[in-house]
Amino acid sequence: MIARSSPPKVTREQVVRLWFQRQGLLSPRAVPLTRKGLTTHLELTGALQVDTINVVERAHYLTLWSRFGSYERDKIDKWIYDDLAGYEYWGHEASILPVSHLPIGRRRMKGFPPTSWRNKSWWSRFQTSPASKRRVLRRLRDEGPLESADFEAHPEEFGPDGTPGGSLPLRKEDSRSLKLLWHAGRVAIRSRRHFRCQYDLASRVHPPGATASKEAFEDSWLLIGLSGNGIATEKHLVNYFTTPELKASERRRILDRNLRTGRIVEVRVDGDRDRWFTMPESLDVLDTIPDPEGTTLLCPFDSFLWQRQRAEDLLGFRYRIEIYLPAAKRQFGYYVLPILHEGRLVGRLDPKVHREADTLQIKGLFFEDGVTPDRKLTRGLREALHDLAHFVGATRLELPSSWSRLA
Repeated sequence: MIARSSPPKVTREQVVRLWFQRQGLLSPRAVPLTRKGLTTHLELTGALQVDTINVVERAHYLTLWSRFGSYERDKIDKWIYDDLAGYEYWGHEASILPVSHLPIGRRRMKGFPPTSWRNKSWWSRFQTSPASKRRVLRRLRDEGPLESADFEAHPEEFGPDGTPGGSLPLRKEDSRSLKLLWHAGRVAIRSRRHFRCQYDLASRVHPPGATASKEAFEDSWLLIGLSGNGIATEKHLVNYFTTPELKASERRRILDRNLRTGRIVEVRVDGDRDRWFTMPESLDVLDTIPDPEGTTLLCPFDSFLWQRQRAEDLLGFRYRIEIYLPAAKRQFGYYVLPILHEGRLVGRLDPKVHREADTLQIKGLFFEDGVTPDRKLTRGLREALHDLAHFVGATRLELPSSWSRLA
């Protein structure tokens, strides 16, 4: 009988350095953004999350700023929507994904809706009629790209008093059909204008190509997660990507399958009893990765923070998004940006852009226990804040009085 070799051992510091490398945060804001840089970021992390909140800047723009510093947003839009470096679909949540992953997206489209959605009480209420879906497709075919606002409520959706019936999200059937057809891959986002989606028939937006197999779709949960994280436990991969939706037994089956084929390997992390996994090629570069350096601020929807338990386990940083809490229950603020300095999450700040006054206001600044800002951290944070102000078009930086030295 051939004895099984023990999993290779790695240090926690190697795990963290590889994580920073995969996320493009080893030396943030040191290299300007290029089309290749955007494509590489999408391929390594898997996606840029898209979100409507604009307290500072849209999530996908801010996530790129954290890594590359100030850049022209028009270039991003051109590379994604004109040059097809990426496409919009479901990844972690609504996301910009690398176009090379479109076969994986097509598999989700083909299987939409997921089984878990069909069992939800809201699903039957969110569904729309075949007639509504036909109207949407006909209008897009005949009129070209349209926004959600172009699909007004139909007369049958109005009550006796002339007001739309039903709850607010369910008033406009055709608008709901538009979203359902997007999930199902019949409709795609051609572009955005002032962040409003321009929808068109998917056949006129997406390049032709194959659909991933069911097995490849399942494996994408694991392989994309390891691409973005480097070395991870199963719990660190859960919800990094929220598609495909998998039960614990299914995740274990996928892990075992990929261990058998050698696409992933198990490793041991010093001082930790959990099972950690990585791709074999990652082990070859562990000794060549430098220590993280530099200072930046992270978007709440940054891929680095998609799995918040990971940040807590590896960096001792507990982060919760407080946007959805009542103001009185918030500990740090509404749209809090973690402060990343030389490979540590050392604090967080609560910003708001006042566009009419051309001002970036920092309403609160909080450092982690045990962090005493030295000259290097103060200088790095000052540079990051001024670069962020420049990026969002603010000519004035307003800081808490106790931190006026950052001005």
